[in-house]
Amino acid sequence: MNDSLLLAVERTENLVRRGSHPRLSVILIVEGSPSYTMRALESIQNQDLYDLQIVVVCRGVVAGVHHSLEVAADRDIHIDLIDVEDPAPGACLRAGFAASRGSQIIAMNANEWFAPQSLSQMVESSCDASADIVFPSVSLDRYDVHRERHSRVLDATSVSEDEDRAACLTQLVSCGLIRQTSGVLYDRALFEACLAHGDAFRTVSFLTFALSQAKRVSGCGRARFHAVAPSITETFDPTMFARLSDDIGALDRLADSLAVAGGGDQLKLVCQRYYYAGLVACIENLCLSPHGVSSIERSARLHDMLEAQRTRQMVAALKGNHRGLGLLYGSIASAKPMRCALYTHLAAFFQSFGRQDCLVA
Repeated sequence: MNDSLLLAVERTENLVRRGSHPRLSVILIVEGSPSYTMRALESIQNQDLYDLQIVVVCRGVVAGVHHSLEVAADRDIHIDLIDVEDPAPGACLRAGFAASRGSQIIAMNANEWFAPQSLSQMVESSCDASADIVFPSVSLDRYDVHRERHSRVLDATSVSEDEDRAACLTQLVSCGLIRQTSGVLYDRALFEACLAHGDAFRTVSFLTFALSQAKRVSGCGRARFHAVAPSITETFDPTMFARLSDDIGALDRLADSLAVAGGGDQLKLVCQRYYYAGLVACIENLCLSPHGVSSIERSARLHDMLEAQRTRQMVAALKGNHRGLGLLYGSIASAKPMRCALYTHLAAFFQSFGRQDCLVA
């Protein structure tokens, strides 16, 4: 092939890349020096959906990883590679969206990946249900010291709007997908509205606003999105309870607006249980994380959590419906910081020996 023909082919490929309007744009955000970046990218490239754009957004990426991404972009006309220097939160996502051309959007990080055929299945679900949000099933993965993967799956099969939005939200909260924004398929106009609204992407607030604006929501149980399981006790997070408060506030506002006869009571109950589970996670993070805080600060933080207005509201709401909530519920209900700390360590001890039966209240 002569030079002029090669140049013509390259120009044609560039026109295809820049001028087309694919069905789906996947925004892959890469920051720092993640060793798993190529796994994420290849999981998208190896999908059976051709009508696809992959926007790889790099910020502070080490030279070796960036070079691998450049090589991949040169070989695959579906990939657009952009660099971002703006350190502001959300700058990478906004830059990726500005470079996207798809009528549907998925955003994800470099430590996440899709199982084969997931994207085509999600697009098909969006067409079948006329949905502008489609949730995949999510596998929360952690790896042990032997690099063996252990997963907990959040199944999206039950997520549908066959009944009403309140029932759909109840399903999302119950199965744990209410915290999932990454890997979710959004209609382009809806995603743009969410970005304009200003909530951080990986928050319940972002998703509750999207749900409040969506015309129809669906789940695609066949699609599988792999994400990193959160580690509650690895490092103390002083902002964890504040973020829980923000999340439950957004969830409560949406639940209140959707509360209708026949669906409101169940929705409010699962919201109370969602807050309880989040509060227990905050207590575990405070009490079990190594090199956390002093005993005085720990007691003060526990006191603030237990006496918070939303905590007392939850205790009152679950007073007659707390079966199965575990050992900590009584200590939280009585607002006893020292007892909470003791029972948290006791629960961790039983869990280390697999004695879950000892933890049920």
